[in-house]
Amino acid sequence: AYPGENVKVKVSGVEEEDVCPGFVLCTPESLCNTGHVFDAQIVILEHKSIICAGYSCVLHIHTCAEEVTIKTLICLMDKKTGEKTSLRPRFIKQDQIGVARMEVNAGMICLETFKSFPQMGRFTLRDEGRTIAIGKVLKIVN
Repeated sequence: AYPGENVKVKVSGVEEEDVCPGFVLCTPESLCNTGHVFDAQIVILEHKSIICAGYSCVLHIHTCAEEVTIKTLICLMDKKTGEKTSLRPRFIKQDQIGVARMEVNAGMICLETFKSFPQMGRFTLRDEGRTIAIGKVLKIVN
């Protein structure tokens, strides 16, 4: 199998009930990073109103789906140049790109930065059955 592919593996000594979606199989020499607070670049695709700090939605990253809360908005970015346009914005709206600090509400998840492992570093944000944003992990904080 290659990175990004889903496979079903039987591991001796581990019961099938003990394995949940979002678990990652890796070698002991190259362990997958885990975290519950991370910085991410997000692109708001479809959302009726503005998104502020404190907004909660469902993060879908590889096979994992967990509720997250946007803790702070770090900056907005220009779509064409990729440069930071405003620091510490109060909100982000549709068709804007921003960097946000996010926290997983349920604890730790397996994730990597997009730069080091793109398949484990890209995600979607969904709310009420709709994809509201796509993004990539820039930094694992905690």
